[in-house]
Amino acid sequence: MSDEGSSILVLDRPIRLRISLVDIERLSHHEEVVPGLLEGLTEQIRRDGLLKHPIIVDEASLVILDGTHRVEALKALGCKRVPACLVDYHEPKIRLMCWYRTIKRAPPLPELVGMLKRRLGLGVEISDDLGPEDVGTPPVALGLTDGRSYARVLGRFEDKLGAWRLVKEVERSLRASGLEIGFDVEEDAIEKLSSGEADIVLMTPRITKRDVVEVALSGRVFPHKTTRHVIPARPLFLNAPLRLLKDERPIPVLEAELRKALALKQMRRIPPGHVIEGRRYEEEVIILE
Repeated sequence: MSDEGSSILVLDRPIRLRISLVDIERLSHHEEVVPGLLEGLTEQIRRDGLLKHPIIVDEASLVILDGTHRVEALKALGCKRVPACLVDYHEPKIRLMCWYRTIKRAPPLPELVGMLKRRLGLGVEISDDLGPEDVGTPPVALGLTDGRSYARVLGRFEDKLGAWRLVKEVERSLRASGLEIGFDVEEDAIEKLSSGEADIVLMTPRITKRDVVEVALSGRVFPHKTTRHVIPARPLFLNAPLRLLKDERPIPVLEAELRKALALKQMRRIPPGHVIEGRRYEEEVIILE
């Protein structure tokens, strides 16, 4: 963690946000890295010569909540520190949701079930109902629904991470069959199913903040697109130069330089629901400009 009391910027509304420089090697990931995404992001940051947005980190555990690929890109570029927005992860206003998978151009549910049985050897049961809370509870690893009936996909697993690994295996098989897979939070996925924008929804296991921290600190990771964190407010466009992130001088010295640059900027608050650089933010955004 950065030195006690050291920071670039502190915001106290709507929750306490402390932007500080953190040693990269002290951070823990909770989701895996996707090589293709990392390669493109690394090149973009190299071209820009700066990191636009601070990552989001749990201040107590130093688990990365948002920014896995940014951290690995900075490592690849030789950076030692990363600007992080430090938060109290147990603050109730910080919400944790899981990504469902929406499937387009899918065959009827019974046919899809048969395909999974043949390809993966998984047990699958058709039922009239399946609650989200039942998914991820042994032996139900995940669920599939077409809006009328449900399929319980069964497997051997000990915890939510084991269930999510089965999700990844099923997702890989579906993609190999030429199906189009999208990512939506639970509510949006079900809405797409109702509107006909998706043929089938893959229901994933719900996880807790405790699951996130315990898995990360154990050195393991969930699959890509497991969690969706909604922070009440996100600071954007800190624009930290790579030369400072590579600098090995003490963190307070480097933060003082960033504070000086930040003093020339103004803060503009944008309400939830806006799309910025192709990403929709469900929380308030604080633009540093």
